[in-house]
Amino acid sequence: MRAFASGVGVISAWGFGLSKAAVSIGYLSAMGSVTRNIGFVTELWFMLASEVVSFVLALAVGMLAARGRIPMRALPEWPAPLALIAGFSLSGTGVLNGLPAPLSAGILGALYGVSSFLFCLVWLEEFAYQDPRRSHVGMVAGLAIQMVFVASASLLPAAALPVVVALLCIVATLCHDRVCRCAGEEGRAAAIEAFEPVTARAFVARFGTAFACLFVLVGVVGILHTSVLGSSFEHIVGGVSMWVPLAVATAVTAAVAMAALRSPDPTSVYKAVLPVMLVLLSLLPFIGDFLGSLAGGVMIACYDVCGMLFLFFIVDAAYHHRQQSYLLSSVYMGGSNGFLALGLGIGLLLNYVSGDYGISLMTLFAFVALYPLCIAFVMVMRRGMRGPWREAAAGEEAPEQSKGAALRAVPSSDSASAALAFEEDPSAHGSARIPDEPDCAVDSSGAKGASSEPPADASSGEPDWEAALRTFAEHYRLTKRETEICSYLVRGRSAKRIAEELFISENTVWTHTKNVYAKTKVSGKEDLIDLFEHEALER
Repeated sequence: MRAFASGVGVISAWGFGLSKAAVSIGYLSAMGSVTRNIGFVTELWFMLASEVVSFVLALAVGMLAARGRIPMRALPEWPAPLALIAGFSLSGTGVLNGLPAPLSAGILGALYGVSSFLFCLVWLEEFAYQDPRRSHVGMVAGLAIQMVFVASASLLPAAALPVVVALLCIVATLCHDRVCRCAGEEGRAAAIEAFEPVTARAFVARFGTAFACLFVLVGVVGILHTSVLGSSFEHIVGGVSMWVPLAVATAVTAAVAMAALRSPDPTSVYKAVLPVMLVLLSLLPFIGDFLGSLAGGVMIACYDVCGMLFLFFIVDAAYHHRQQSYLLSSVYMGGSNGFLALGLGIGLLLNYVSGDYGISLMTLFAFVALYPLCIAFVMVMRRGMRGPWREAAAGEEAPEQSKGAALRAVPSSDSASAALAFEEDPSAHGSARIPDEPDCAVDSSGAKGASSEPPADASSGEPDWEAALRTFAEHYRLTKRETEICSYLVRGRSAKRIAEELFISENTVWTHTKNVYAKTKVSGKEDLIDLFEHEALER
């Protein structure tokens, strides 16, 4: 089984990396139609068409996924390489040369939009099947592969790009086909019985702030791109070799993702990126000439880091929150492309206003860009203080001693081993009740495995904690993971403490906590402790 998982992981890493490399080369060269890029590419009609097509596809797929109309692994990959190869073929053969420039660039952009959208969705779906600890390694390796091929392609003549991209697409498609045939319907399909339905309001409450941070950053980079085109500040992005910020972003992403062993909260990344962006924006009006391409390179690298880390966030959210990766990926692609298009439009307007009214372009850019960045930062800070994943301060750190001797008798848990046991047991997210088999007994932390503690002696006067927890869980039909979280909650543990002990995110803890509260029909931790004492320990 370990060899099987390792083989699938290696193939997934190569397929993901090669598809990302093909898409990056296609974007930077506008399907081979341009030989020079400025930050992104100089052909704005290509960019606009690709963003519109991606946005429309994201809207359609997202709506279908939200309604449960798209089964897992339903989207095929073959249209993605076909569209990319077709675009390079049209560009290389000169078939579109007789058409007006906006139309020919629009056709290439539309083909690119189809390709980038499908490549993103199908590979994130594959990684959502895998345990996050394995998928992180595969995704980091894939990003490194992307960086190497993009850097190598920058040294090749333009005539060689179609052949390189075609080979990358073909191999990536073969890797995807191999992964699907090897994995079958194992992995995530065994981990969950069904997707967890979610309303639009709940989706926004759970993921809205993280998505908003990325979209704002994408929009700001888009404003920078088009506002400086044709101006005296064009060198800020014109001197950037795109593989350099890509290499920096890949290294930072790999360090963060592997250090966390789980996708970091994108809002935390945004809080780290924001000071850098604010300093650059504040200095540009005064020493923009001195900063030169360094400012553009740093901004693009910040954008790349957030975009890359968001891929880990999507895979983790799909795996642990039982959400369709197609839905999360569609929101990611649709929002990113929509805000990039908005940023491009604002940048063109700034350039126009600056030229006609003699206002400093960099002053306008800094003024316009600072507002959305700061607004998003305020959202992040409010989320951290009062968001739905936090409890009231009064109940957050409730001492376990306040609930009497019965709870003081609860044994300590080996949280690290418990967490690993649960993560290795994918059925934890889909079971409706606690199995009664001896090897699946729930111990004091809710983890699967034989209990290391002997049963409580009735003559000792101490409650049989393990039996009480199992009875309580069976009565309220808690899943194994909910039982694990419940075992901490009834001891007064905070969400932060549970997350630290189980090596999971607070968002994951709160998802299961809300499920426990809903099933037991209590309004908070104090009520849950009272209920547990009354129904489980005092019987």
